[in-house]
Amino acid sequence: MYIRWQSRKRKKAEFGRGKGDVHWSAILAESARVDGKPTQRHIAYLVRFNESAVAHPQQQLYLWERIAEQLARLDKLLSPEDREKIKAALVKKIGKPPTKAQRAALDRQREQILGTL
Repeated sequence: MYIRWQSRKRKKAEFGRGKGDVHWSAILAESARVDGKPTQRHIAYLVRFNESAVAHPQQQLYLWERIAEQLARLDKLLSPEDREKIKAALVKKIGKPPTKAQRAALDRQREQILGTL
């Protein structure tokens, strides 16, 4: 199993300023043969995000939470080796998942912001 990346350019950045942005989709797939011809078999849709969002720690936290949910659903299908390969591919594109201390700090920050609304 591997991650198939799909991208499309956007005219406007969603997060921050800028003219263009790239929208990414991470799709879990595996190689298969149909009628003797190689093809990709779609396993699951993992996550989608904009490049401008990855620059924000809160958005990275959100992305990794969504990825963890999706991988938990696929627990019976994934071997530990597949899970590590998938995580390594995601880290290259998104960045490392936040540590427990970073998550706690981001959660406190989110509570402060939501408490002031």
